[in-house]
Amino acid sequence: MSRGVIPGLEPPDAVLEADVRTRLDQVEEALEKSVRIEASGMLTETSSYLIAAGGKRFRAMLVLLAGYFGDPADPRLVPGSVSIELVHLATLYHDDVIDEADARRGAPSANMRWDNTVAILTGDFLFARASEISTELGTEICRLLARTIAVLCDGQIREVSSSAEVEQEIASYLGIIRRKTASLIATSCRLGGMLSDADAEHVDVLERFGEALGMAYQLSDDIMDITSSQIELGKEPGQDLREGVYTLPVLHALAHDEHRGELARILSHGAPDGEMLDRALDIVRSGGSVDVARAAVTDEVRRATGLAMRLPDGPARHALIQLAKFLASRCGAVAA
Repeated sequence: MSRGVIPGLEPPDAVLEADVRTRLDQVEEALEKSVRIEASGMLTETSSYLIAAGGKRFRAMLVLLAGYFGDPADPRLVPGSVSIELVHLATLYHDDVIDEADARRGAPSANMRWDNTVAILTGDFLFARASEISTELGTEICRLLARTIAVLCDGQIREVSSSAEVEQEIASYLGIIRRKTASLIATSCRLGGMLSDADAEHVDVLERFGEALGMAYQLSDDIMDITSSQIELGKEPGQDLREGVYTLPVLHALAHDEHRGELARILSHGAPDGEMLDRALDIVRSGGSVDVARAAVTDEVRRATGLAMRLPDGPARHALIQLAKFLASRCGAVAA
């Protein structure tokens, strides 16, 4: 297993960073154990596949950080973090089938390693394991997780139904990412507050902070897919365009750029590649649409930091604000 470096949790608070890393190690161990099925070696292999590929465990980290607004030593925070990560991993298996992806985290995707049926069933199994773990944490936790999975599925269906739709409204796209990405990050923050018995007012603030953070997270990813190099991304830029997912900068260019007609014609011929993809990216990069998307990231980061300031002062609040500002800086948006 290889867990990535946690962005935004660098010193000056070395004590908090070390404590969270220790707890993430516990999450990692529990995560690996949660998918071991003695009666099915193949299911253990397929469900362990993306866990072994590594990841930053960003959502699990948020559960643990939110726990500092209650009792951070509450033992329920580790299984709560595991349930969140299992839901996230399940969506990755399903996403790769939908997108017909051939790689994930530097390795062949599960649908390529086995086939679509195996990948879908593995994702279903991970949803089931997350639900099973949540039942041991109480009815409210189980209800929260079930509701979040339903919202995630709604967001995914909305994205599929709008695929390659050049006339999609920006508001519609923002609704999709609020459901597909921000909802799970919001739930991660709420879950940490609930499991640590934080004050109800702070639990609600944590959830709203998580939604703003999740929106900034996805919008910054959208920008980087347009502006970053293959070396920076670890994959070729323009992946969203090739998959028919038109993100905020693309939708703005389709509506307002002086070359919007040319861009629409390129996209109307199906997934662009080669010179057509390069030209589409040039149009989106050069006409101010990326700056509009960066302004949207700035707005969400400011919303997140404003909400964080309503939480009790301390290293955990500082870490949440640092995370939000990191999401702005990585895509060139204004951090504050």
